[in-house]
Amino acid sequence: MRAGIGKVGIALAVLVAADVASAQQAPNAGAPEADEGGITEITVTAQRRAQSRQDVGIAIAAFGGEELRAMNVQSSVDVARLTPGVHISGNVGGQMSQFTIRGVTQNDFNDAIEAPVAVYVDDSYIPNMQGQTFGLFDLERVEVLKGPQGTLFGRNATGGLVHYVVNKPSDEIEARADGTYGRFDSVKLEGTVNLPLGEKVALRVSGLLDRNDSYWKNVYPAGAAGGVPVNLGGVTSPCCQDEAYSNTLAGRVQLQLKPNDRLTVRLVGAAARQHLSSGQYTQTPTVAVVDASGRVVDAIYASPTETRTAIGPGGVNFTGIPNSPAGRAPGADWFGFVAPSGKSLTLSKDFAVSDLNRTETWNAALHVDYDLGGADLVSVTNYMRFKKNFAMDVDASPTNLVNYGTVGDTDSFSQELRLSGSSGDLTWTAGAYYLNVDAKSSNGFLAPAYSIFSSVFGATTTGIDLVNTFRLKTESASIFGQGEYEFSPGWKVIIGGRLIREHQEYNFQSNAMADADPLRIDANGTILFPLQPSFAHRRTDTLWAGKAQLEYKPNRDLLLYVGVNRGVKGGSYNAKLPDGTPPLTAGQIPYKPEEMLSYEGGFKATLLNGKATFNGAAFYYDYSNYQAFTFSNVSGYVQNRDARTYGAELELTLRPAEGLQLGASASVFNARVKNLEIAPGVYKNVRPSFAPESQFAARVSYTPPVDVAGGKLTLGADGSRTAGFYHNLRNFQSNWFKGYTLFNARVGWEDDAKKFRLGFFVNNLTDKRYKTVGYDLSTLCGCTEESYGRPRWWGLSAGFSFN
Repeated sequence: MRAGIGKVGIALAVLVAADVASAQQAPNAGAPEADEGGITEITVTAQRRAQSRQDVGIAIAAFGGEELRAMNVQSSVDVARLTPGVHISGNVGGQMSQFTIRGVTQNDFNDAIEAPVAVYVDDSYIPNMQGQTFGLFDLERVEVLKGPQGTLFGRNATGGLVHYVVNKPSDEIEARADGTYGRFDSVKLEGTVNLPLGEKVALRVSGLLDRNDSYWKNVYPAGAAGGVPVNLGGVTSPCCQDEAYSNTLAGRVQLQLKPNDRLTVRLVGAAARQHLSSGQYTQTPTVAVVDASGRVVDAIYASPTETRTAIGPGGVNFTGIPNSPAGRAPGADWFGFVAPSGKSLTLSKDFAVSDLNRTETWNAALHVDYDLGGADLVSVTNYMRFKKNFAMDVDASPTNLVNYGTVGDTDSFSQELRLSGSSGDLTWTAGAYYLNVDAKSSNGFLAPAYSIFSSVFGATTTGIDLVNTFRLKTESASIFGQGEYEFSPGWKVIIGGRLIREHQEYNFQSNAMADADPLRIDANGTILFPLQPSFAHRRTDTLWAGKAQLEYKPNRDLLLYVGVNRGVKGGSYNAKLPDGTPPLTAGQIPYKPEEMLSYEGGFKATLLNGKATFNGAAFYYDYSNYQAFTFSNVSGYVQNRDARTYGAELELTLRPAEGLQLGASASVFNARVKNLEIAPGVYKNVRPSFAPESQFAARVSYTPPVDVAGGKLTLGADGSRTAGFYHNLRNFQSNWFKGYTLFNARVGWEDDAKKFRLGFFVNNLTDKRYKTVGYDLSTLCGCTEESYGRPRWWGLSAGFSFN
């Protein structure tokens, strides 16, 4: 079946030939037109109305849909590669990724957790941090807003937000189809049809298929120690398949009614599903370092000659970690395994299934826009459901040790009402927001038959599951308002605030379960015995966010701004895995809301008669009760700690000649989480995880002023440099991933009528191997799970449009 799809993909071969760096102008936008030969400025809705990005006193990165398609941005989180100051965290071998902005992140893999960087699709909030990874199609633009945005956006945006704005139905007949065939038998098909159904009704249907074959080759049981059994009598079936297979299918239907010029009603239905391999981690041997009290205070990569189980005071071999061996084979993990090099795109794992993991998303929404005459009313009603069923090999080796599984099911309903208008020198927005989230999850350890972990519980031939099951209900209601007043020519003051009332109910259970399916966590089977104390809790909090900003615009080409924002993210609950360490106390399970004061100043300048823009910002964040997720042993939990961050960003876009556009941007910051408990009674200041302190990006696009086969040729390239970062908040030596530099290149052709296009692209031009996600398991297997970014990826493309 997959090979058949690949052959179809070859016949359909795809991608766009668009001017890679030309931003897309939104319909009915209020931004001024660019001067002849200047930069076409994208319009954004960062302040809930259409404005030129250069007129908004917020650090914003914005990309038009054509630009994203031309740059082969396939997944929601690919936007991070284009935006210094924005990075990703992740889990399950990178299959689930989340945004981090200016070091603000949380990489808890608990399915009930909401993110500090909010993600919206078509004005609807994604309430599950594990749901931030999805395919992109039929987009008008993407906006990345840096810094707290809680005044005008409804949820938890202490770090910022990412908003994916979809193309709306229009009164024009339109059809578009694009497809790509590339390396690893990858196929991407995207199509859109827009049909006016009379003068007052329009229908828009769009869809996406995006799939690729596995590209991590499994060479099981290569690397296993000679003479050491990798299991206790059998393997889990299916066994030892290749990994990194991905198959996404998504669709969206929009029906828009305009009974008159003042009222627009839009109904939206969308669905998506992902089929993925088991999480594609490989591993590297690591060695825990313990102090005189036996506390793990560091970890290092194992050298090729390392034989110590762990390192005690004075460098002695420490064997006091529960279930640890007396030593290790030189340079191997505790079971004698030495993994193949990640540079070879090979791994050696027993629990590896090429098509196993699943996500499903359903979304239904009603958007109403009504011109009341002097004020505009917007209503957004949304229902969303997200389901997830994932599993992966914990030790990432041929040893049948233990696996991890999770099942999540999140339902959410939201209702937002916004009223906005202007009168003289005053522009204002006010509204109310309601959100109800019901998150249910079960996760824990799969110890199948003949695994080492099952033998610890006397279940060698039957297997056993160690499962946490929990449910978190969150009900949040808020009122908000923001006003902008021009009190003197060029001078403007902005004041805003949001008052939030939030109620939560949490129920937690932890039990050993009979192993009904060795590939899946089963929370509804036979309970064998409890593992951790049950816990139930409810609470109601009153929270608030606010904004005060002063702006000065001496002329139309320069904006200066300085302001203070107070952001807030609601509290939540820990669900520490049953990893053999003492369970959390009742007081450690709930954690407090996160509060942040942001002080920021910046400028936005348009230069050279519209042929250049130069923007910059500097900021300082002061956190109270920062929600610090700390992973240790085989689990993790959140601690509330104080934190601070300061930094600066610059962005330059230049169009020195017709057809040529250049862009460069940079971000630097320094962030610290204070007095984190890295081990019982051991505290230190640490850097946030997944937070590279410097990032740089550059892009170039050139369309030569010559006719090529009745059309235009566009050449494009971009590069980015990401500094090193820690994947674990404890900041151990082996938690450090080196920085990396990536380059991408593309060429596209489009006919003069803009109906047909062809293209070719290469991403990761130098085939760089770089690490993206890690989990320190030095006290479980003497190893660390590590996943890598995509290797070199090329593709051929073709497409057509009709309108």
